[in-house]
Amino acid sequence: MTLLLMPPYLIFAFFIMRAVLKKQLTRKRKWQMGLLTAFLLYLPMGWDVILGRAVFYSLCATQGGVHVYKTVELGSEYFDKDGVSLFYDRDQYFTDMSLRGYFVGIKDIEISDDNFLNISRTEYKIVDNRNNNVLGTYVKYANFGGWFMNYTGFAVKGVSCPIKENLDNDLIRLTTSVFIKDN
Repeated sequence: MTLLLMPPYLIFAFFIMRAVLKKQLTRKRKWQMGLLTAFLLYLPMGWDVILGRAVFYSLCATQGGVHVYKTVELGSEYFDKDGVSLFYDRDQYFTDMSLRGYFVGIKDIEISDDNFLNISRTEYKIVDNRNNNVLGTYVKYANFGGWFMNYTGFAVKGVSCPIKENLDNDLIRLTTSVFIKDN
């Protein structure tokens, strides 16, 4: 349906732009009014992209990344020489059975159908099973553009934050922030 509306809208935009530019007397004024008119004609299709990216970057700055609420001291046998945990794998499972009964990794993905800004939130948590306290979280956001690009068949490449090398490194960063070597 959206593709059917596109050709008439482009024709309408062309005639509006032409009418606005004809009324301008100076070249500088034509450029100013041309840019303003182009922006105003873009708004019906792209207003949610502008608003969505603003909200997305705000969420990234205020809520994204690694958050540690409580650290757990473990012996050096649980870490390699670089301080990376040896007991937590990429599937969020504690590979060391002695820790598996105490701690669990949880992945929550929130993608709302009524989220008109196309922003999704993924949260990884490490929880202490004994008291259900969250020890730390890693929060990642993704934005996939606005309604026009998503519903007209264009390939939409989303952006995500925090921008890191890859997810495994962020999970390693979370586990090494929550679980620390005792002295």
